[in-house]
Amino acid sequence: MDDLLSDGEVSALLSELDVGMAGAGASEPSASVAAAVPEAGITVDEQGRKIKTYDFNRPNRFSKDHMRTLEMLHEIFSRGFTASVAAYLRTVAEIKVVSVTQKPFREYTMSLPRPDCIFVLKMEPLDGSFLLEINPELVLTLIDRILGGPGKAPTAPRELTLIEQSVIEKIVNRGLETLQEAWLKVGHFQPKLTGYETTAQFVQVVAPNEISAVIEFEVKVNEVTGKMSMCIPYVVLEPIIGDLSAQKWFTVGKKESTAETVESLTKVMREAMMPIVVRVGSAQIAVQEMLRLRAGDVIRLNTSPHHEIEVLIEGLVKLKGRPGVSSKKKALQVTKVYSPEEKI
Repeated sequence: MDDLLSDGEVSALLSELDVGMAGAGASEPSASVAAAVPEAGITVDEQGRKIKTYDFNRPNRFSKDHMRTLEMLHEIFSRGFTASVAAYLRTVAEIKVVSVTQKPFREYTMSLPRPDCIFVLKMEPLDGSFLLEINPELVLTLIDRILGGPGKAPTAPRELTLIEQSVIEKIVNRGLETLQEAWLKVGHFQPKLTGYETTAQFVQVVAPNEISAVIEFEVKVNEVTGKMSMCIPYVVLEPIIGDLSAQKWFTVGKKESTAETVESLTKVMREAMMPIVVRVGSAQIAVQEMLRLRAGDVIRLNTSPHHEIEVLIEGLVKLKGRPGVSSKKKALQVTKVYSPEEKI
């Protein structure tokens, strides 16, 4: 009990504490804190430390580099799919990427309309499934065009019949072929259609909180415009996430030449067609003389019968030779081949 502080000692300690707090509050903030300008999504505390807000419910699992690569890949896909749809429907079509974002799978499915046209896809040999969603009004417009109609949008969206599902699957399969070609720079995959749903809540290919890459497209067929989207969960792309680097994507084609590629290029070059012109000679005449020319007239050239004549390939003089006859056909005996360094 002797170790307890008296009332006077406690009061003295509290008064000293109040004085210290008042002095700290009266001091001006440091120049570093006052001059600090918070960046987007970043706050600065009293000590000048930068603090970035992190939402554990929506973690960013795709980097900016991954998102740029996905955008480039699906821009290639949209151009190829545009050509495929236009050829199949025999009409004007345009498909373009609107946005590439990442969001939880539940947030994506909650944003889809009812009823909807949702195709469940796989990209073998990758595990897991991803989704391709097409606005039902756009789907019915495409079906009307395929079946011989003008391709007008319906007054109200509705669920597809089994026959209509079979018709639209043909367009989806053409899109999967284009998607396979677009992803060749990342790897050899085989996209396949595995299911169809009309209600997004019934499609649970991953956990609701799983982050997914969402690619949104704008589709225009004639005067009708609709939306299409693709949702690829992170777990599907996780085995190849390192290959989605933009730097690696651009250097895929820069590989050493193999014997097969050299042979293939050589074959293509040998079969290439090039225009060859033999310049027998030239002459200069006045315009008045040219106007008086008639059939049977003779124009004297600046070369003799024994003079070497020039051979032009793609408009450039590459050979010289002497004219003659071979097997009763006009021919040319090559006497000189110009090297690329020689000036003619």
